[in-house]
Amino acid sequence: MRYTIENYDKHGFLKAPIWLWLGWGLLAKAWIVFVVAGASRDSGSKILTIVYPDHDMLYLGLMMGLPSLALMWMISLRTPERGWANRMVSWGKPVTLLTTALHFLQSGYHVYLRHGEFSWLQGIVMLMLLWFGIYVYNSQTVADCFRIPQIQTE
Repeated sequence: MRYTIENYDKHGFLKAPIWLWLGWGLLAKAWIVFVVAGASRDSGSKILTIVYPDHDMLYLGLMMGLPSLALMWMISLRTPERGWANRMVSWGKPVTLLTTALHFLQSGYHVYLRHGEFSWLQGIVMLMLLWFGIYVYNSQTVADCFRIPQIQTE
C-alpha cells in the first residue's frame, strides 16, 4: 500500500495533495483578482492594472482559470456511480500542465508589455508557475490522484 487510509476519501479515491490545490488556486488567480477588485470599489481598477496591465489579458486569464476551477469542482464530485466525473478528472494532469504552460506564456507576455522591466510580482508568479509545472509533471501522488481506481461494485 503506497498511501495511508487517511489519504483516501469515503469512495476510495485518492485525495488531491494540498500543493495541487494551491497550484490550482494560482492558476485561478485571475478569478481571485477579479473578485478582490470588484469588492474594493475605489481601487479596483488600480488593482487590475497592477496585476494585469493589459485588460484583455484579464479576460484571457479568466478563461484560462476555468479548467482549474472545473477540476477543483469535479474532483469533489467523484463517486463510483459518476463515471463521467471520473473520466473528466482522469484528464486532470495534462489539462493542468497545459494550463500552467499557458499561464507561464501569459506572464512572459506581461513582461514583454513592460518592455522587460523587472517586476517582483511577475517574477514570483513565473517562478511559482515553473515550480508547480515541475511538481505536477514529476509527482506520482498527483498522477495517482487523477487515476480512476478499480472499485468493486456489488
